[in-house]
Amino acid sequence: MAVQNPSPLPLRVVLLYSAGHLGSATIMNRLMGLSGIEIVGLVRSQPLRFTRQGTRQIKKHLHKVGWRFGWLLFWQRCVQGVGFLLGRFLPGVRGQLQSGVALARQKGIPVFACADVNAPRCRAFIADCAPDLLISAYFSQILKKEVIGLARCGVLNVHPGWLPAYRGAMCYFWVLKNGEDRGGVSVHWIDEGVDTGAVVARRAFRLKPGWTQQRVLVHTAVVGACLLRRVIRTLQRGEPPVTFKPPECDARYYPMPGQSEFEEYFAERRFFRIRDVLGYLWRPAAKRKA
Repeated sequence: MAVQNPSPLPLRVVLLYSAGHLGSATIMNRLMGLSGIEIVGLVRSQPLRFTRQGTRQIKKHLHKVGWRFGWLLFWQRCVQGVGFLLGRFLPGVRGQLQSGVALARQKGIPVFACADVNAPRCRAFIADCAPDLLISAYFSQILKKEVIGLARCGVLNVHPGWLPAYRGAMCYFWVLKNGEDRGGVSVHWIDEGVDTGAVVARRAFRLKPGWTQQRVLVHTAVVGACLLRRVIRTLQRGEPPVTFKPPECDARYYPMPGQSEFEEYFAERRFFRIRDVLGYLWRPAAKRKA
């Protein structure tokens, strides 16, 4: 990436966000109010709806991952939703994490809900925001070159895995499934491949005994936000972040897990714990550590 001229103005950022995803919400909460950027738009990947076509897609997805995983994911999202509501309305409960849509409403940030980020209407929304930078925060869709080219600086992705050894989907699940003792987070420029762009920052962390995949997910988001802040400060100075291409001999791609992988995982570990979800949503910000 070419060196950009430093500007006293904050970088205009459009955030690519997955509805109901705790990693996406964590990133947005931690970027709000960060000096050096202004979030000027939120592109929200819509969950599947119970229309005729949506129902067929839901059934197809459940056939792949299994009903047990589908139920646990639904239950986890319900717990998150209750946690967000209690944090906003229940006396004596102080929420420290808000949903992306709630934050956008408070700050007057325009939101575009999309089933396809590459569709003309979504591209037009992003272009109208005139972004300097797109940030993909656990976004569930693949970007094509027409979208990648909309931002002056490019598109940064927070990937919850150590690249290139953990490319693909749900790396916070696979590191536990594979019995690793360390996980990782990578921030990289998005290209037309899947997690193949140049890496600008990585950090490994120890996986503690008893951690669930949801606990690893949250930790990757907290660490990823810290890495993003460092990269953003470099961009704000008008300097290109140092990039590096790890050796491809270390590369491995992980697909979305199927029912057999989830059943093997469930035999050894919990998927999530209610107390962990609510504890994270309500824990005072001063006590949260990256």
